[in-house]
Amino acid sequence: MSNLIYACWRNPADACAAGELGRVADRITPAGIQGHPHRLVEGPGESLCLTGPAGAGGIAGLSAHLGAFAGAWPEWHRPGTPVPEGSFALVRGDGGTAEICTDFAGTRTLWYAFDQRVLFVSTSQRALVCLLRSLSLNRPGFAWFLSSGTLGPVDSWDQRIRRIPADSRLVLDRQRWSVELHTAPVAFQARAIGEAAAREELLRLLKRALNGYPFQAPQWILPLSGGYDSRFMLALLHDHGFRPRTVTWGLASSRTQRGNDAFVARQLAEHYGLANDYFVTERSGAPPAEVVDTFMAAHGGTTDGLFPYLDGLQLWSGFTRDGVAGIIRGDEGFGTRPRPEEHHRYAQGLVLLRDFLDEGTAEAISDGRQQLPESFRRQGGESVQTYGDRLVHAFFIPVDLASLNDVKAPFLEIANPMLCRSVLEFIRQLPDPMRAGRALYERMARAICPAIPIAKIAADDSRSGFLGHASYVQWMAEELQGGFAERMLPQGFRATLAASLHSGVASLSGYHSTRAVLKRIIPKPLVVALRSWSAPVPPEIRLLAYRAALASRLSRILEADAATLAS
Repeated sequence: MSNLIYACWRNPADACAAGELGRVADRITPAGIQGHPHRLVEGPGESLCLTGPAGAGGIAGLSAHLGAFAGAWPEWHRPGTPVPEGSFALVRGDGGTAEICTDFAGTRTLWYAFDQRVLFVSTSQRALVCLLRSLSLNRPGFAWFLSSGTLGPVDSWDQRIRRIPADSRLVLDRQRWSVELHTAPVAFQARAIGEAAAREELLRLLKRALNGYPFQAPQWILPLSGGYDSRFMLALLHDHGFRPRTVTWGLASSRTQRGNDAFVARQLAEHYGLANDYFVTERSGAPPAEVVDTFMAAHGGTTDGLFPYLDGLQLWSGFTRDGVAGIIRGDEGFGTRPRPEEHHRYAQGLVLLRDFLDEGTAEAISDGRQQLPESFRRQGGESVQTYGDRLVHAFFIPVDLASLNDVKAPFLEIANPMLCRSVLEFIRQLPDPMRAGRALYERMARAICPAIPIAKIAADDSRSGFLGHASYVQWMAEELQGGFAERMLPQGFRATLAASLHSGVASLSGYHSTRAVLKRIIPKPLVVALRSWSAPVPPEIRLLAYRAALASRLSRILEADAATLAS
């Protein structure tokens, strides 16, 4: 999907020429895919760049988009016209107005920095730090990264950088040199509808969404697992007449293990007469610092989710070299499982430092500025189920999921047909029982998909197991001794993090493997009940040490970014 960089300036003395954007693009493009030409455009008072392999992206004058639109939108480049459906990031201008638009679900994040001289916009925070030529580290962003593994609902790594929310338009009036943010709140309003009618209408909306996407094989591929989401997407694509190339990845041993994602994925592909390419992904033999730098540099620090990319992003750079334009994902927002109210924030990753640390330590790390916006609390008259489902739409998709998209986006496009506006708007109108535990969706999936059992075991190994590996323990210990940790963490808490690296290795490495076994032998209703009776589980200390180490590495990357144009 590449990255988008846009600059607009008020006075000629503050001009940011297309050549400067090209230098920034060179800086943020992953080493594994360098060599693809950037697309650069310059006009009076503005310039833009699409970096590297832009896939389905496009440029019209000084308007540009990354990602795929669902349907034909011939006036996508004109400010004020309807914002398209699809999975995209969009900048459009007409000389007097610049308009920056996010898609309805917020699948691709746009960031901006604005002052009395310039407006900078990008899908990459690293690009903005390059253009700002300095780093003003944002403590609340670091606090959110430490507590949740993301940057939280509104924060960034630099105090001058702002996130544009999902389903929003940031409008710059160039004559007045002022910006206005137009955004719509995530609102659920159930209506009376029977299950048969709901299934029929939802299936119609999904098919219409798929009809609009410009998928072509083999340029577009479908990552296939043994769960509900990708098989449901495969069934829809099959009914649509599209026969995608399917790919699966994981450990070499997973392919022959019954009940494993990889084993079931092959069964599904065979059912539809499709090839299923399997990629063995093992942990890279490179030093942890090198693997981490490759990971953090690709997305600019929006997620701690290193585990799927421990191969050093070789899988994704390989897709780029093979000419893959994009992947079709089955990400969805059909509902979350029923939980007590206090569990829903934790389930979606909205965890604050003060939820599990003493007040003094939490305040010292965040400078007292880590806050949960009021809109992320349960509203008056809102059911507990609706609250949980609203957090999925308002936080998990546009923050957590979008941050994982950031990792892959420099290499290829990402299409999310089930996150189109029409589909999500319909889901927000369903009664609670149809959303609870994804009830309507899972019954639909069982009805239209082949009767092949759902996978019980992931194709890869323990998600946190690498944190117990000696090389990663040493790397984390070194980062916790560095200047970043000294500046950002209270001494006592830093000592606690360092001590965690030398205890509890077995529980960390075995937790998820044990959990996978228990899921196969304990009935799901009992698991749900046990979770409801217990308090929400805070992050493990080792995980906090890992996140602090990631932030330390990222700070050095951003400091080097800031020097890119200053040198």
